[in-house]
Amino acid sequence: MKTKNGLILNYDDAPISWRHCFNEKCEKRDNCLRFQTGLTIPDDVVWGNAVYPTAKKGSQCKLYKEIRVIHAAYGFKPLFRDVKQVDDTPLRDQLKDYLGGHGTFYRYNRGNRLLTPEQQQWILNLFNSYGYKKEDLAFEHYKDVIDFSED
Repeated sequence: MKTKNGLILNYDDAPISWRHCFNEKCEKRDNCLRFQTGLTIPDDVVWGNAVYPTAKKGSQCKLYKEIRVIHAAYGFKPLFRDVKQVDDTPLRDQLKDYLGGHGTFYRYNRGNRLLTPEQQQWILNLFNSYGYKKEDLAFEHYKDVIDFSED
């Protein structure tokens, strides 16, 4: 399946913990990332995480995830380039706390994980609270991807 932005939905792009949906009767299936990735499962994959039918009550599904292409980011070098020495450690510590720890910070820095636009905004607001102007701040790399983040 191709998204509106031309990206191709691929089973291998989904995180290993991603829950797939197989509810063919769901009226939201055409726009649901969980259902659409379920359609891309290769023939040699025979088990995995799934959304149970009990997730859907009436027209509402607790695990519905709209297909969304985001402008993701990674890499923090440009953010810290002009940071004052006195601000460096507190900024890094708050950023690590927000992202889930030291190891996770480095996964986002290397691009093993990608920052959603919402995470990017939180980080820019953090730097702004220390007096650094948002218009002077940027991440090292950006790319358009299908959003597999869990809301």
